[in-house]
Amino acid sequence: MAELTERQKEIIEKAIKIIANDGIQNLTIKNLSKAIGVTEAALYRHYESKHSIMIAILDLFEEFSRTAKTGSGLKGIESFLMERYDKFIKNPELTKVMFSEAIFINDKELSKRMRLIIHGHRKELELLIDEAKSDNDISNSIETISLFRMIIGSMRLLVIQWCFNNYEFDLKKEGKILWNNINNLIKTR
Repeated sequence: MAELTERQKEIIEKAIKIIANDGIQNLTIKNLSKAIGVTEAALYRHYESKHSIMIAILDLFEEFSRTAKTGSGLKGIESFLMERYDKFIKNPELTKVMFSEAIFINDKELSKRMRLIIHGHRKELELLIDEAKSDNDISNSIETISLFRMIIGSMRLLVIQWCFNNYEFDLKKEGKILWNNINNLIKTR
């Protein structure tokens, strides 16, 4: 991702805020320029279209969701999840936008970008799951892709509930409880 200017960062932040609080239908160049306090022409000097702003939002999400590998196997999976919960808590509006991926689905380029980001997460988590299987911490009788879906699917539901509840419960605490329960279900005895 190219280094953004301060104005470009401001535009992206305001765009995320508009989508998160008012919906994608209200992200227009007119509304965005008004929120920033510049003319539409001034905004176009930084981004050529709403589409290019959406690409920049996906770039930001991709950068945001990168994690440093801090462990392997079951500990690595837990670290993967807990680090993401921390990031979600620090960036609730971006989280809300990214967990509304349906807004990207009807645009071929945006959909492809979102799919690549999701597949990157999948590969990262599947490696950790396979390490846990190699360590005999998780049974090999459970397919890796199914484990990925159980772990990420339950995390997604929790985050969506958090967003719908205006971020009012302790996401990290609930995420830890959720992970402990999943861990108890999947680990070998």
